[in-house]
Amino acid sequence: MLPKQDIMLKLAEIEESLNQLEQRLYDRVSAEDREGSARLENQLQKLDIKMSGIERKVGSTTNNNWEKENVFMMQKLELSYKTS
Repeated sequence: MLPKQDIMLKLAEIEESLNQLEQRLYDRVSAEDREGSARLENQLQKLDIKMSGIERKVGSTTNNNWEKENVFMMQKLELSYKTS
C-alpha cells in the first residue's frame, strides 16, 4: 500500500476506536447517573419514612397536651360552678 493509504487506514482505525471509547464512556456515565438517582431516591424514601414517624409522634404529643388542657379547663369550670 502507499504511505498515504496506510495513514488513511490508520486514521480510520483510530477514529473507530475513539467512537467506541466515547460510546463506552457515555454508557458508563449514564449507568452511574441511574445508580446515583436510585440511591438518592432510596435516601429520600428513608427520610420520608422518618419524617412521617416524627410527625405522628409530634401529633400524638400535641393531641395529648391538648386533651390534658381541656380536662384541666373542664375541672376548673366545674369547680368554679360548684363554688359559686
